[in-house]
Amino acid sequence: LLIGVELFTLYFSLNTLSSLRAYVGAEGLWSKAQKDAVFHLYKYGVSHTHHDYVLFNEFMSVPIGDGQARQELLKILPDMAKARQGFMEGRNHPDDVEGMIDLFTRFNTISYIERAIRIWGEAEPIALQLIPIAENLRKEIESEYSSQYKIDKLLDDINSINTKLTHLEDAFSYTLGEGSRW
Repeated sequence: LLIGVELFTLYFSLNTLSSLRAYVGAEGLWSKAQKDAVFHLYKYGVSHTHHDYVLFNEFMSVPIGDGQARQELLKILPDMAKARQGFMEGRNHPDDVEGMIDLFTRFNTISYIERAIRIWGEAEPIALQLIPIAENLRKEIESEYSSQYKIDKLLDDINSINTKLTHLEDAFSYTLGEGSRW
């Protein structure tokens, strides 16, 4: 019986650590996608190449998908299919998704996980500010009477958002690192 309990505890611990590792990987995917989105949006503002605008939208699908999963899992009665779909749109490995959902739902009151979820929730609306900026940038670039001053202002806004997100991404990573060590 003791060996059975020890094996179950070991199995549970390994799955929990694997799920935590998946969140660290997901943050890397989120961060890289956000940085690539910023890069292509900025590049679009400078070069006016429509392909960069398309790439911006493709990269933004990662934080949007992860955000969908987070918002669904915060509900009292979450739709697990929507949460899974969100994590998949966030480019997470399919084998990690169930563990990510389990970690979120089982341990969201543990200080490290709760803090990471809070930071994630702070970063999401900041990242989503890029979407209306992108739309305004596209309208300005495609306008018959395009203003370089307005374009430059929008590019400055992109840089400001990127700076805010970098600080939150670091805080998220540090928090998950603390939780892993704990």
